[in-house]
Amino acid sequence: MKQTYSTQSANDRGTMYYFRNILNARNVKGKVKNSYRGYKMLYRTVFDAMCSVLFLKEFGIYNLNDSIPLPEEFSTWNKDQKIQWLNNICEEILKKWFFKDGDLFEDLRRIVSDPDHEENYWFANFQDGRFSCHYCEKSYSHLGSAESHEKVVHGHSKPDKKRSQVSDPKQDELFDYLLALFRLSALHRNLDSAVDMADGNRSVRSAKYETPLYNKTQKTKYLIGSIHLTSLVSGTLPSQQTERLIANRFINLSGGKNSNMALDEYVELVNRDTKNSCSGYQTKESIIAHSKEFPLLIKAVKNLDIISDIHRRKGFHHIPSYRTDVQKVILDLFDIDGFSYHEGRKLKCRQLVQNSNPFADSHKQLVNMIYRHKPLLPFRRLRNRKL
Repeated sequence: MKQTYSTQSANDRGTMYYFRNILNARNVKGKVKNSYRGYKMLYRTVFDAMCSVLFLKEFGIYNLNDSIPLPEEFSTWNKDQKIQWLNNICEEILKKWFFKDGDLFEDLRRIVSDPDHEENYWFANFQDGRFSCHYCEKSYSHLGSAESHEKVVHGHSKPDKKRSQVSDPKQDELFDYLLALFRLSALHRNLDSAVDMADGNRSVRSAKYETPLYNKTQKTKYLIGSIHLTSLVSGTLPSQQTERLIANRFINLSGGKNSNMALDEYVELVNRDTKNSCSGYQTKESIIAHSKEFPLLIKAVKNLDIISDIHRRKGFHHIPSYRTDVQKVILDLFDIDGFSYHEGRKLKCRQLVQNSNPFADSHKQLVNMIYRHKPLLPFRRLRNRKL
């Protein structure tokens, strides 16, 4: 949301806030943490529409009323063959649009592994918990001391990281924005489906994709959580504890398939309900006393309504049609030809102008954050104060 959503983009067709207004998603407002379900459904609606547009473009179709050209022998195929045909098309779409620029992590991986890059200037000489000087044999346990030594003694100063952002007049800003939005939404949908299916391995792998994004958007707590999770399952814990951590990340309250919930989300819900129930009661005795009163109060309120002949409000709340919302977004994307490159197409909202690769420029201070918050002992969230 921080990379793709801006209230100043109402006049930019194809942006998330524009679709929010078109779909009249009034529950999408304020901070994400206060309206997570609303934001989630909006992004899922737009993502499904983008997938449909890319699927139709694969057949050269630009109208919802046209029929998809099926193979002549399609009616004679069994169920598995039809699914395989569909999966092959989806695989081509992923290769063409999600992995269009090749490996999304190629630049990031090259920077992190390059000891001569300015981001790794100090950590290339970091051994046994000490930073070695690049000009003499001295070493220091604190990063600040090493930087001060090179600056005072050897006259070395940090390179200026501020660079003027010059916009490319030929860049199609809307196309790059939609491509970045598609990739980010696909990563989020992958994590969502992994949670629904209780796929611990896929959920843990997703943290590796999330780490650079949290660093880029300065979401420090989420970044630390991703670093800890990746470190714990990558050798910090013994094999049996690693397997338990990966497998036991979900809870199923309602039963059935694909209805699981992440444990951290469940803990947040329990924590919120507990705070609401015990608001104002700060001692153990008062919490226990008032907790016994709540069921009686609820029963008394219901009986009061019956005695007073108070009826519940009648009427029907019409939930918007998800299918209709997706169709609206599809028609809009076709109308603006969003997934075709148009040289020089610009966005009015400059906050949303970005590279089509959402991981671009996510390397800044990433190595430092990883070294600083990598746990030395299992389940110890203590940052290294020497970095």
